[in-house]
Parts: sequence; C-alpha cells; structure tokens
Amino acid sequence: MEGSIIFYTYGSTLELNGQQFTAGMLTADLLNLSPDEYRPMSKRMKQVTSLAEEYEQSGSIELWWKLNEELTALCGVLRRYAVFRLLLDESEDAFFSAIREVTGQFSVFPAEGQAPTAEAQKKQFERVADQFSERGEYAPFDLFHPSEADLEKGKAFYYELLCAFGPTRDAWRDYQKHLDRYALYLHDIRAFNETIRNFIQFSLSKLEHNSPEEYAKALYGFYNDERIAEKLIVNPIRNNGDCYTTHDAYELSYVPRPLPDGSVAICQEHVTDSLQALMKADYMLALNSGHNIRRCIICGRYFLLKSGVHALYCEGACPHAPGYTCRQFGTVELQKELAKDIPKVKVKVTAFARFTKDMQRGAISQEDARKAKDYVRDLLYDALRDANISVEAFEQRISSERVYQHCGITRTANPRGRPPKEKAGEQV
Repeated sequence: MEGSIIFYTYGSTLELNGQQFTAGMLTADLLNLSPDEYRPMSKRMKQVTSLAEEYEQSGSIELWWKLNEELTALCGVLRRYAVFRLLLDESEDAFFSAIREVTGQFSVFPAEGQAPTAEAQKKQFERVADQFSERGEYAPFDLFHPSEADLEKGKAFYYELLCAFGPTRDAWRDYQKHLDRYALYLHDIRAFNETIRNFIQFSLSKLEHNSPEEYAKALYGFYNDERIAEKLIVNPIRNNGDCYTTHDAYELSYVPRPLPDGSVAICQEHVTDSLQALMKADYMLALNSGHNIRRCIICGRYFLLKSGVHALYCEGACPHAPGYTCRQFGTVELQKELAKDIPKVKVKVTAFARFTKDMQRGAISQEDARKAKDYVRDLLYDALRDANISVEAFEQRISSERVYQHCGITRTANPRGRPPKEKAGEQV
C-alpha cells in the first residue's frame, strides 16, 4: 500500500526500515520539533495545497514545478528528525527529481487536448521498456514476495515511464498521494507533540515515583478525565481540525523474523498510514518498559531516561558553556547560583562537596560518589516540590551516613592528619 508505514516492536525495541531504536528515542527526538519550527512547515504546506488547487484549475505545468520545489524543501526540513529520515528515504528524492525533470520542460509536452493516443502510448511504453532492459536494470520479479532490490527496480522503471510520458493525469493522481501523505504528517506532528508535551508536563512530572504502573495510571487519568482531556488533548474543535486519537487503525501480525543484529525474535509487525500510530507505539512501549521522557531545565530539549530517576538535565551540549553537558553545568555552576537563594539547594551542594572529598581521600569510589549524588538529586527534587519538608529535615535525610546506607556504599576509614602525640610517661 502506497505510503504505508511498516515497523516492528519486540521487547523494549522498535525497528523501522531496518534500524533498531530503544523505545522512546524517536518520540524524544520528535518532541524537540518546537512550535516555532512547526509554524513555517505548516505555512509551507498551505502554500503547497494552494498551488495544487491552482494547478487543478489551470493545468499550468509551471505551477506543478513550483509546488514540487516547495514540497521538496519541506521534505528536507522534516528530515532533521530521525523518524522522517527513515520514512522519507532516497526514493523520495528520486520521485521529486523525476517530477522536477518532467515539469521543468514546460514547452515539450502537448496540451491536454493533444494527448498521445493509446497506440502512441503503447509504443512509448515498449520503447522505454526496451531501453531499460538494455541497461540490464529490468527483469521480472515475484509480485507476491518482491525483494527490496526488485522494488527499487520497479520504482526506477516507473520514473523512466514518468519522464517519457510527462505530466499525465495518472502522474498527477500519484503525486496527490504524496501531497496527502505530507498533509497527514503535519497534522499528526501537531496533534501528537502538543498532547504528549502536556502529558509530560502536567502528569508525568508530578509523579512521586516513576514506574511503568505509575505511568499507566497517569495515562489512564489523562485520557479519561473529561476536564483534562478537553484542555490538554488536542481535539478538532479547538485546534482547526487537528486531533489526537486514543485509538489507531492498523494491521497487526506476529511474525518470527531475523533481527539486524543476527538474532531471531517473534515480533509484532505493524502496518499503518498514520504517523500518530507509529509514534504512540514507540512512546507507549517506552512507558511500559519503564522509560521516561523529560525536558531539560537548561536547554529545554526533551531527552530519554531508561530509569526512574527524577533527572533535571540532559547529557547534551550545554548552550551556556561549550564543552560541558547540561548535566555538568547544572550540577555545578547553576546550582551554586541557586544555592544563594534556596537553602535546600545549598544543603545539597554541601552534601555533594562531602561526597567529592570522600572520593578524593579514597574513602569511596568514583562510582559510589556518582550513585550518592544521583540519590541526593532525587531527594532534592522531592524536597523542592514539598513545602512540608523543612531544610533541617532535608539536611538529615542527605547526611552521609543515611545516603551511604541507602545506596549500599561502604566507606573506607583511612587515617587522616598527624599521628597522635605520645603522652608523658608512656613507654614505647
């Protein structure tokens, strides 16, 4: 089926076009397509739609050429994101190039009333088939089980015919399928991104404990609370027809198949025309696997967490300090500034200094220090959100003794300072 999206899920992995992704990776990447980036895309798609309507009325090949250039540019912008680099592969470029070649020769093609006869079209088809065969690129293939190579040959042959016959009605109808597909992509991006961002901000970020069960409970409430659904889930009434759907239509099969790494698994094969269905399968699989997506408070980008920690920073490059990650910057420079005004943060910075000193003295390992700091960071997250936790209570919770005990860290007591002086009268 033209434009279909076929992907596989198994374990906590999603496979699309032969590439494996940890569940949630594609979603985190697409969520970083901001509203500011989306608006020019939507504007360009409206321009394409307007040009298509004009072409329908006038039949001007120059208009088709112009809208093809706009759609090609939109394809390039979408490819900044991983899911579209796979969905809009090299065959998309070949198709646009064939249309550019056809529509760029405005004076070559006859008017609609002077279209070639059926006999002339038959001869043209035979001529192209002969030329294609002479190059050794055309050969019969199994229609029921075509290989990827066979499909590529079929596409190449189609492009040869397209260039030979020009912008016929059939070619335009085929092109309209591409227009419809891009329009659906833009619709699904807005519906999915805005809804899931709201879910992360207003539901997941407020959880005290992160786990697949807690994620499921949050999603259930998000979907079924009418007040929340009306305000936070994109719906056609408030969003110019865009709609986030809680149910998706696609074909599902269980198939045993070899994986890219050489192993074999029984996979769920999904076939759909909906980008929403693909992205929701990726995100829901991530939640069921205990993965979480959060937004970095420094750079504002969404990032994937494979554990239940309340991380505030991503591992990406920090926009404020080249050469440092947001996590490095956030836990050192930013926290020092915050500590001036927030006593609980000051207590946390002091605790970090104790762990670092113990590590430098060899009392704990570097891995132990990292584990202790991660635990304190989680406690700080809870303490900042709960006004009932006093500064003194938080300070007691993150004492070295309690933190080391909770994290299973054994502190090695190394002798420090000068040896004690001998008391008068003691014999050696």
